[in-house]
Amino acid sequence: MALWVEEATENILKAAKAEFMECGFLNASLRTIAANAKTSPRSIYTRFSNKEELFAFFVSKHMDYFYMTFKEYLNGMSGRPVAVQIANRQGESRHCLYELTDYLYANFDEFYLLICCSEGTEFENFIEELASIEAKHTIKFINTISPKSKEIDYDFIHFMSRAFFDGYFEIVRHRYDKNKAMDYIDKLITFNEAGWSQFL
Repeated sequence: MALWVEEATENILKAAKAEFMECGFLNASLRTIAANAKTSPRSIYTRFSNKEELFAFFVSKHMDYFYMTFKEYLNGMSGRPVAVQIANRQGESRHCLYELTDYLYANFDEFYLLICCSEGTEFENFIEELASIEAKHTIKFINTISPKSKEIDYDFIHFMSRAFFDGYFEIVRHRYDKNKAMDYIDKLITFNEAGWSQFL
């Protein structure tokens, strides 16, 4: 009996993932998922309380990992002496993004769901939240090192952070293979660093 239950759950998850990826959260149908899993909607509800909880099964832990890794990098950097921050920020920022990209490609379908299919869920503001985290730390960094800091307000920093992450996740939206993605990311970082160098 236990093996049958496990197989039924696997069938539900397989069907749900395909449905969410094809239709997005808003248009995904639990009835369609149940039919494709050769079970009933009731069987799904015995495992997940609603459609969003089923969607969360695929993306929640990956979103949390991305946040955690990014925050650990930013907090670690801001806790260092100013001279060390200035010397190491660009290199370590690039390294952090490479690490996150490795993780993203190890879980590509789940990030596709998060970036492209999460409208209507609590996860749809993922990129906006990343931009907010980045903007707060960037303001802190600029205020620490730059006499021009008063010329740059939070809204501008936030807009630029949002633009960067929107650009970064184009690798998911366009389903780039990893080699193409890494080349694209290198160019994106170089472009971003050149712009910021005018303010710092």
